[in-house]
Amino acid sequence: MSKFPKDVKISIEEERYWEGLGRQEMDFHQVVGELIDNSISASGKDSEGDLFPFKIEVTLEKLGNKIRIKVADEGIGMTVDEITEHIFSLGGKGRSEGPLNEHGFGLKNALCVLTIGNKLPWIIQTRDDYAISNGLVYVVKGPFSSKMKLELGDVKLWNEGLAHVATERGTRVYAETTFEFFNTLYHRARTFETLVERFIEHLGVMYRGFLKNPHNKLWLRWRNLGDDENNPNYNVEWEEFRIKPIDIPYDAGGSQTTEIEINGPEGKANAVYIRGNLDVEKVKDPSQGKPYPLKIYYQGNIPTQGIDIVVRGRVLKTGQLPEIWPDVPRHNQFNKFIGELILNDPKFRTVNNKISLDPHNPYWIELVEKLDDEEFKPQRVTGAKIEKDLAKKLKKMLEGHYTRSKVQRDRPIWGGAGVKVDIYHELKNGEIHIYELKAGTAAPIDAYQLLMYWDGIVKDEGKSPKTGRLVAKEIPSTVRNIINEINKRKDSLGNNYNLECKTIEELGL
Repeated sequence: MSKFPKDVKISIEEERYWEGLGRQEMDFHQVVGELIDNSISASGKDSEGDLFPFKIEVTLEKLGNKIRIKVADEGIGMTVDEITEHIFSLGGKGRSEGPLNEHGFGLKNALCVLTIGNKLPWIIQTRDDYAISNGLVYVVKGPFSSKMKLELGDVKLWNEGLAHVATERGTRVYAETTFEFFNTLYHRARTFETLVERFIEHLGVMYRGFLKNPHNKLWLRWRNLGDDENNPNYNVEWEEFRIKPIDIPYDAGGSQTTEIEINGPEGKANAVYIRGNLDVEKVKDPSQGKPYPLKIYYQGNIPTQGIDIVVRGRVLKTGQLPEIWPDVPRHNQFNKFIGELILNDPKFRTVNNKISLDPHNPYWIELVEKLDDEEFKPQRVTGAKIEKDLAKKLKKMLEGHYTRSKVQRDRPIWGGAGVKVDIYHELKNGEIHIYELKAGTAAPIDAYQLLMYWDGIVKDEGKSPKTGRLVAKEIPSTVRNIINEINKRKDSLGNNYNLECKTIEELGL
C-alpha cells in the first residue's frame, strides 16, 4: 500500500477558468471602475502615506458593434518583476498598495468580463522609472493564457490617442467589448451618445469622494467611428468631458451626521452615517450641465431610495434600504430618504470584484446591527418633517448670528387656541421677528397664516412685531402681490404690517 499523506496537485483548466472569471454580475461601468480604481491606487504616495493627486483619461470608441476602451494614468507603472511574477497570478497584485486595490483580482476580473469571457483582445502598456530611463515600453497582450509574453513596445505610440495624460510614466489598459455589454450601464438607452452621457453620470457618482479634490482629474473622451468595422472613420473629432463630482442632492433641511464606533477582532473601526431628504429639483436641473438632468441616481422613486455605501472614497453601492434594514420594505413613503454610509477603515472589506461589502466581515455585521436602532432607521419624509428640519436649522442659524437673542420654535399665540408660530425671534433690543416656513412653493393661504401670527402677537403681547417673514422654496408672484397689499394696511395698534418673502436659498438654509 502506498504511503500517505500524498501531495495534491492544483492546476486549472485555463480556457474554462478565464471564461468563468468573466461570468460575474458586473455592468460596464462597474468593470471600468475596477480599472480606474487601479489607476487611482497607482498614483503614488507622499512621505506621509497620502495619495498624490491623480490624472486619469478614459477613452471610448464605437466601431460597428464594438466598443474600444482605454484607461490611461500617470501612476508609478509596473515593473518587470510585477508583470512576470505577480500581477497575472491568481490573487497576485503589484506594489501599489492604494485604497482601492485590496484583493489583486480587479484587473483580471475587469479584463475577463469586458472581453466577454477572455474572448476579445486586450493590451496593457506600462512604464516604470527603469523603463523610462532606458527608453522602454512594456507590453502584455491578451487573451489570458500561460503562454503570454512580456514584450517591448514602440515608445512613439505611448501616448497615442490621448490628450490629457501625457507623462512618460504610467499605465494604459486597452480592451475591446461589445455594444451589448456597453449597454448594461443604462439599459433604457439605445444610442452611443446617450450611453456616454449616462456613463458620465455613473462616474460622477462613483468617484465624487475623490473628485471633490480639484487636483484629482478624471477625463472622458469619446468618438463614433461609424458602423462599418472594416472602414472606420478616423477623421471624426473627439468629444471630451472632465468628470465632475455628483453630490447627494439634499433638500433645504440639510443632513444629519452620526459617527458610529465598531469593536472587532482587529481593534476599533469608525463609520460615518449621513442622512437627509432628497431635493428632486436639483436632480432635474439642466442648467448644471452634463449629465443633468440625472436619469439613474436620486430619482425620488422606489428603485433609487435609500443610502449610498462609500468605501475608502469610492461609492460602492447606491439606493440601499432593505439591504441594510431588512424589516423596512421599499415603499413610496421613503422616496425622499437618501444618505451615505462612509467606511474609510480598511477593516471593512469588500468582495473580490468590489461591487459589494463582504457580508461575513465582523465589522460590517456589527455595523448593520447598530444601524437597526430606531434612531438610524429611515423615516417617512413628509412636508411637515421637512419644515421641522428647516425650523431646527433656522433656529440654530439665528442663535449664531444674533448673540443674546431668544429663538423659540412653535411659540403658542392667540391665548392657547392651538396656533403656533414656526419661529419666534426676540432680539436683545426687544424687536420681534416671526417666521412661517414652507417646504415647497408658497401659497396665498401661507401669507394669511403669517398675518394671523402677527395679529396674535399684537393681541397677546400688546406690541407689533418688527418683521414677519414667509420662507418657502419658491415664492410665486401672486403671493408676493398679496404680501404687498397686506403691507398697505395697519394692525390694531396702528402700526404698518411689515411682511416679506424669502426663499430658502436666500436665507442660506
